[in-house]
Amino acid sequence: MNARKNTVIVLTLCNRPDYTRRVLEALYRCDGVSSFPVAMLCEPVNDEVIDLAAAFTRRPGIKAWAMIGTQRVGCNVNTYSALAYGFDHHERVIALEDDTVPGGDYLRFMDWGFGEYQHDPSVFSVCGYQRTPQDEAAYRSAVIREPWFTPWGWGTWRDRWESIRESWPANDGQISWDTVIDKLTRRDRCEVRPMLARIQNIGGEGGTHVPNAAWHAAHHLNPHWIESVPGPRVDEWCEVPNTTTRALRKHHPC
Repeated sequence: MNARKNTVIVLTLCNRPDYTRRVLEALYRCDGVSSFPVAMLCEPVNDEVIDLAAAFTRRPGIKAWAMIGTQRVGCNVNTYSALAYGFDHHERVIALEDDTVPGGDYLRFMDWGFGEYQHDPSVFSVCGYQRTPQDEAAYRSAVIREPWFTPWGWGTWRDRWESIRESWPANDGQISWDTVIDKLTRRDRCEVRPMLARIQNIGGEGGTHVPNAAWHAAHHLNPHWIESVPGPRVDEWCEVPNTTTRALRKHHPC
């Protein structure tokens, strides 16, 4: 992997131990995870979540540490703290939350994206999430650009971080941090993401912006993603035009 040497994974954890357990188990199974340091920022509200984070630091082959807050600060501040900590020590940060489950080749995808788009100023972030239609599941190595920002399983570079950090919302009583990025600080920069998702969003219950499990299933759950679609893992990806599925079938270059 070409970018992993100066990349850190940060996780923000709070009060959903069942989700936290699934995310950490999936991360442990990711290809190449032993090459990435993992920093977990835990809100001090759930002992089981804190215990899971501590146990992860003791997993064989893992370089990880857990930082426990002294008081609950909320999603906006905890996410900012995680990113700020990551960029204080590394050039690239991969950000996961307690309901974003990575697929087996997710870190390989992120590493490729970091190297491929580092010097492309039109790209703000790389993200593993995608609501993949069934007809597009065959495009295992295809990536597209979207004029959007998605906060689930994303990563970016230090220079992009420096361009947004001053506009970060101060607390959860204000607008959500990801809305600020998407509507304001991203400007006209895009995200790059795979046509076949490498991240599954499992947060159907207990989320700040998810009213119920049925709504989550309709709007966030990936019907098709890398762990549910048979086939080999991918070593290289290539960008395709973000047009219709029909056109992609005719002109897919991968």
